[in-house]
Amino acid sequence: RVAKIVLDQLVKTLKATPLGYIYSDYLPPRLLLKPDGTSDLMKHEIFYWINKDSGPDLVLYTGDAQPILPEGAFRLSEAVVKLAEKLGVETVVTVGAFITGKIAEHPQVYGAASELVLVKELEELGVKIIDSGAVTWMNGLIPGLAKVRNLKGLFLSGETSGFMIDPRAAMIILRVLVKKLGLQIDMTELEGQAKEIETALKQVGDKDSDSSGSSEYIG
Repeated sequence: RVAKIVLDQLVKTLKATPLGYIYSDYLPPRLLLKPDGTSDLMKHEIFYWINKDSGPDLVLYTGDAQPILPEGAFRLSEAVVKLAEKLGVETVVTVGAFITGKIAEHPQVYGAASELVLVKELEELGVKIIDSGAVTWMNGLIPGLAKVRNLKGLFLSGETSGFMIDPRAAMIILRVLVKKLGLQIDMTELEGQAKEIETALKQVGDKDSDSSGSSEYIG
């Protein structure tokens, strides 16, 4: 849920405008029940935000779940990249979780990019570069397909244990995005949630302190 937290925070704080939504049989066959008693099918949503300052405008794509089949992941990712190209997007950024199975006192942001110039930019922002393995599903396919279409692609992932929903991972990703895109984002609420989770994680403890890097999951 790291990516969903990041995108929800951007949409809410920037007051982004809805552009459209996608209901698809590639998504899990579930009806989501809301706190107010209403319900809705799982969907993906698209928003846009016009930057009134000198920074870039944003197209924001978020969803309730990843597709359940590889074919769905490819088709939806391709649709996203085609839309980005049509709207004149120059750089595509996806975000996700870097699951280690361990509780980190100071979680890091890990990332990768489609070209060396962008890799250097990420390093300057304090991002740890992922130099092996693979990024799964739409988190990897979208920047990968963007590169095929000569768009710039970035992937950012927040380090998390994977034990529970982790606002800390979302918060550290947002801090990188704020620097990268020159945004003004109020993260007071998210920082409060992150502190609550940090307390809960300390109570859980490190259940697998001796595990090796092979337990890492990027996606």
